[in-house]
Amino acid sequence: MRGWFFRAFARVLSVVPVRLLHGLAHPLSALIWRISRRLRTVARTNVALCYPDLSAEAQEQRARRSLYHYACNALEVGVCWYAGRRRFDALFDPPVGLEHVAAARDAGLGLVVMAPHFGAWELLGLSLSDLLAVTLYKPGSDPEVDAVLIERRERFGATLVPANRRGLKALMDRLKAAEPVGVLPDQEPTGGDGRFAPFFNVPALTGVLVPRLIQRSGAQAVYAACVRGERGRFQVHFIPAGEDLHSPDLDVALSALNRGVEAVIALAPDQYLWAYKRFRARPEGQPKRY
Repeated sequence: MRGWFFRAFARVLSVVPVRLLHGLAHPLSALIWRISRRLRTVARTNVALCYPDLSAEAQEQRARRSLYHYACNALEVGVCWYAGRRRFDALFDPPVGLEHVAAARDAGLGLVVMAPHFGAWELLGLSLSDLLAVTLYKPGSDPEVDAVLIERRERFGATLVPANRRGLKALMDRLKAAEPVGVLPDQEPTGGDGRFAPFFNVPALTGVLVPRLIQRSGAQAVYAACVRGERGRFQVHFIPAGEDLHSPDLDVALSALNRGVEAVIALAPDQYLWAYKRFRARPEGQPKRY
């Protein structure tokens, strides 16, 4: 039933021009800010932690604007799920930093493409369908909705694999075959698969997957982000990972990983998902943030 609802909702939105959808996101985000105490509080807390030098007014504006982009992501679902390939591709300006992807290919190396929760990340995943051999995803709690999401995300030829033993093996196999794979670098890990590393100078539980993939496969790494521009336009950016991400010292590598996420956020700080509880887990002895 829920899968049917999401399909119907997306179908309706799919006929609306993106520029108009972004206009509708303004009143929607104002409503979300007003009625969702959880999203409002988390966004405020994260922005205050990560940008302590901003004035209280500037912090409040950034938190509010981040919920505007949160609303944009929700309204763009129709384009993600049902726009034809020609219409979809026409929404994008030429990508920035594509030479970093080409360098890994020219060297005959695998490539880990890291896509944080930034900008139009759902559109980013779809736009990379022709590039990525496989993309790792975390299954949701509702199998019906999960099945719909996978079907729609794979509609341009992408292949998604779950974050389990089978999925991790698929990632490693593709990297050893010198192919690109996609992962999320900023999702809080579970099951002991993370260590604390600084993120905007705040300890954040960070997944060890990317450094271990790099160490075991010899792959290169880049960050990818889809910046939401004006007049309903989008642009994909590729940012090379720092050398420290390849360090055998896991703490050094994880700190470098988070610095790369920070570099993505610097493209347009309001477009990060500040409403995500990135600092939910705390080092022993530190107080809860939320």
